Amino acid sequence: MAEVVFVGTGDAFGSGGRRNSAILVRDRGKTLLLDCGPTTLGGLQELGIDPRELDAVVISHFHGDHCAGIPFLLIDYLYEHQRTTPLRIVGPPGIQERVEALKRAFEYREEQDRAYSLEYLELATERNVSLDGFTISAFPAFHHPNTKPHMVRVRGSDRQVMFTGDTGWHERLPEYVGDVDLLIAECVFWERDFKYHLNHERLQRERSRLRAGRVVLTHLGSEVLTNLDRAQFDTARDGLILPV
Repeated sequence: MAEVVFVGTGDAFGSGGRRNSAILVRDRGKTLLLDCGPTTLGGLQELGIDPRELDAVVISHFHGDHCAGIPFLLIDYLYEHQRTTPLRIVGPPGIQERVEALKRAFEYREEQDRAYSLEYLELATERNVSLDGFTISAFPAFHHPNTKPHMVRVRGSDRQVMFTGDTGWHERLPEYVGDVDLLIAECVFWERDFKYHLNHERLQRERSRLRAGRVVLTHLGSEVLTNLDRAQFDTARDGLILPV
């Protein structure tokens, strides 16, 4: 796997002026996007990344700061960066219905003029999906149940990355992470205990149980940003490019 590009590393509130959740994974000329928050399209352009580079978009769950950027991306493919190559959108069960509902809510309709094929695929826990040279595996996350939350493992040519999406700590989390090369873990809080999100204190306490070669924190809230100089893990920032 060539590299990971952190397009957006902030929480739902854009703490610290950071963009919402969006992470590019590149390998062997293929690119997928993990999450597509509403600030994603602007982030890609600010970083000089052509949105047409994306071969697939993988959504971890249905909170708006993780998926509400999809309609903007699709309308961009119609008017600004005309797309002609296929695109796949992968997400929890009901992903197509959710995206179609977002497009209707935003009054963004592009089907009649679309010059590329668009395919939707649903994640199923602990079942693999082959996707443009990547293998995607989904695992249960502990988050608001109605958002259908998943953690996502991405296997490329010779590296594995695990993305927690949004999740609180749960006892099977270390098992699901396994022996990946890179764990990208959400970390909204420093020490505040909130059942649906991770905090730095808990991650530090459980580090020995995480077999990942490297842990990088993202989805950083104001509490964590205030304490960055004390962090015991690497922390992502918008625009960070990380070889894997």
